[in-house]
Amino acid sequence: MEWTQVTLGGVLREHATARPDHIAIADGKARLTYRQFDRWVDELAHGMQAIGLGRGDQVALWMINSAAWVACWIACTRIGATLVPINTRYKLEEVEFILRQSDAKALITLDQYWNIDFLGMLRELLPELETCKAGELRSKRLPRLRAVVLWKDIEVPGTHCLESVARRGTASLADGNVLAPINSKDPIIIVYTSGTTGHPKGAMHSHIVLRNCANMARWMHTTPDDVVLGHMPFYHVAGAFAGIGQALFIGCTLVTLAHWVPDEALDTIEREQVTIFGGIPTHFIDCLDSMRRRRRMLRLKTAWIGGAPVTPEVAIAAFKELGLQALQCVYGMTETTSMTTLSEFDAPLEVLCDNKGKPIGDFEVKVCDPDTGEARPNGVIGEIWVRGHIVMMGYYRDSRATAEVMTGDGWFRTGDLGVYDEAGYLKVTGRLKEMFIVGGSNAYPSEIERVLQTNPKVKQAIVVGVPNPRLGEVGYAFVELQDGEACSEEEIIGFCRDKMADYKVPRYVKIVSEFQRTSTGKIQRSALANSACESLAEKNGG
Repeated sequence: MEWTQVTLGGVLREHATARPDHIAIADGKARLTYRQFDRWVDELAHGMQAIGLGRGDQVALWMINSAAWVACWIACTRIGATLVPINTRYKLEEVEFILRQSDAKALITLDQYWNIDFLGMLRELLPELETCKAGELRSKRLPRLRAVVLWKDIEVPGTHCLESVARRGTASLADGNVLAPINSKDPIIIVYTSGTTGHPKGAMHSHIVLRNCANMARWMHTTPDDVVLGHMPFYHVAGAFAGIGQALFIGCTLVTLAHWVPDEALDTIEREQVTIFGGIPTHFIDCLDSMRRRRRMLRLKTAWIGGAPVTPEVAIAAFKELGLQALQCVYGMTETTSMTTLSEFDAPLEVLCDNKGKPIGDFEVKVCDPDTGEARPNGVIGEIWVRGHIVMMGYYRDSRATAEVMTGDGWFRTGDLGVYDEAGYLKVTGRLKEMFIVGGSNAYPSEIERVLQTNPKVKQAIVVGVPNPRLGEVGYAFVELQDGEACSEEEIIGFCRDKMADYKVPRYVKIVSEFQRTSTGKIQRSALANSACESLAEKNGG
């Protein structure tokens, strides 16, 4: 296959031609065949072009998992625009940063969901909406943003709605208009991941992500007759690539799940006869608890598991009690298209229990000395580096951050530590970075600390990750207050809840009078981490 000719929209068109009546997406009670879905995407693409969007533009998408999410993404790729997905749990300041840093020209968003007033936040951010015409926004805070599109067919001053955009596209198609040509090397998505600088960074990926989606499908034995559960957030690479990308490349059915409620998820898996699943260990723990309360008739074939350490107890129970033919351990990152290594479909359970896998495609993965890049022999721990088509194009508008993780000869430095065994399996053993993982979502201390220190009562804050039986890890904040200030731990946690996504919010806070430092004045994070773990152990009677 000539991968330079493969595009996301082109793959959809091929399936719409070859299997037009096969179900592409099941979204609640709605069912869309490949023919219907391809037509809808075309209408949206023509409609986006009609409201002034095109090649080189960034289109932000702040929306739950849905057929509309997928349609908007593929429509963007058909006009050469780049999708910028936004975490639905983000608060106003987090959303504003991404819209500004990504140079977003349009925003497609929800109005309300989960009792969250998305439109209310948007009006606070963009008061100019009340007096401008749709598509003619001029914002002081976001000068590049021109259009806001709401996902429902409702009329709100200053905005389009997704249905009206599609109707414009229908008229454009009827008039015989065509879409401008695109380039498969253009970026199709910018996925934001937090970093040690305290600000998110946008990892750019082109249509070449489909090459690794094909690898995922091959390793998971995915066929056109499979049904993939799309419950991982689509704004995350696991949802976008392992979910949407894999299902679309193969031409099977994608079942969307807007939010994770264990009983509802198991009911959906049973009702829709899902065969391909995947998630963080928490998802499997939830599924096991739900299945033990009420048995379902499942036809799951395989599932991937990763994003946090997998215990043998969870792995073995999930494999047996969910009736899986295979359970495959995954390792990957936002910058490496979500899956870098995976255990084989028929790998022994001990491989899964030891959290090991192998590179799934024709790219390079080495364990090396982080200072020299020299490969280390099997059995010796080093930093994991990756090179090849799987690696991102770079961070959007952040050449400095890109240079920090990319070597001159194309290696991406993951910041993770790992070791190869004699059989060629890679095991991740730790992290050079201070990032910790909360239920599969990366949380970075510096980002949380930056928010904490905007509290006028806080002088300095240090955040470390501590073990959690359900989520893997959670945040523990050490806070030094300004002289003369008083503040409770609950008040600090409440402040964080208002300022950041819930997985970033520290679960524990300890007020300290001062920080232990090294002879050079640096705060000893390792000592704080040990202190936090000891404190929790005493609290839990361990």
